[in-house]
Amino acid sequence: MSATRRPWTGAAALVLALAGAPALATTQAPLAFVTNQGDDSVTVIDLSSQKTVATLAVGKSPAGVAAAMSAGDFAFISNPDGNELTVVDPRGPRAVRSIATGASPLGIAADPVRARLYVANWFDRRVEIVDRDALKVIGHYAVGNTPAGVAVSRDGARLAVANRDDDTVQLIELAGDGKDSVIAVGRRPFGITLSPDGRWLFSANVRSDDVSIVDVAARREAARVKVGDAPYASIYDAGRGRLFVTNQQEGTVSVVDVATAREVTRIAVGDYPEGIDYSARLDRVYVASWFDNALYVIDPAALTVETQIPCGDGSRAFGEFIRE
Repeated sequence: MSATRRPWTGAAALVLALAGAPALATTQAPLAFVTNQGDDSVTVIDLSSQKTVATLAVGKSPAGVAAAMSAGDFAFISNPDGNELTVVDPRGPRAVRSIATGASPLGIAADPVRARLYVANWFDRRVEIVDRDALKVIGHYAVGNTPAGVAVSRDGARLAVANRDDDTVQLIELAGDGKDSVIAVGRRPFGITLSPDGRWLFSANVRSDDVSIVDVAARREAARVKVGDAPYASIYDAGRGRLFVTNQQEGTVSVVDVATAREVTRIAVGDYPEGIDYSARLDRVYVASWFDNALYVIDPAALTVETQIPCGDGSRAFGEFIRE
């Protein structure tokens, strides 16, 4: 891990000011933070009422999101064309400041154990480490070519990175010596997801139209499942043992039974679906449609679309965009 420092002022005042704000109640409705790349905004949606509660101006071309409770007091937005993160206080909700990063930050994930955030720099072949308390970059990990999606295991033991142009995923041990394992997967891996128990890593491979199921302990690809055209991201429904995968070029979501490594069905959603997340409290899957400017709501039991919620221009929501 290489250290890197950037000038920054005002962190202490910001943290102290927000420390006095009331904590979010655990009964608050789940919120979705949907990045809209076309109009440089984030749509904040109350998922219980399915109503927009705020539209926030953020940085240039927002894409990635880390909004789950594991991100701590804030939600974080990556702005690839602005080379920065936007820090959002969900208690407003309001954007409170920005954090300078390397070139074209995209995938972003929170460490559930340490007060850290991991940000994939598309052009720098690195994943930067952000201190969530100090709100600044404190170091980085060297990774492969064009890192896209990132994910952290729930026990904080490892960081997973999709190296898109290398056709690999990289596992970095966070709790030990930091050694890497590089695993070959399908062509152009993009979005990646870890199962809650840390046993499986799922890689959506855009160019080979499939999903790699990686055995984390064995450090190898255990299966590869054909899905729709240009799979982009996925979310795992652990209770049903199913993986939901967005297919960009097809306007569908593939449903994969992980135990049998086969596609069960495809659900038609909006044009160019990208980000996808799951609310355990509401038992619903949510899909951002880039070209439809909407968030689609899927019933994971019935495997049907219930409704869609309007968002801003060019909805992407790449990452854990639901806070509950």
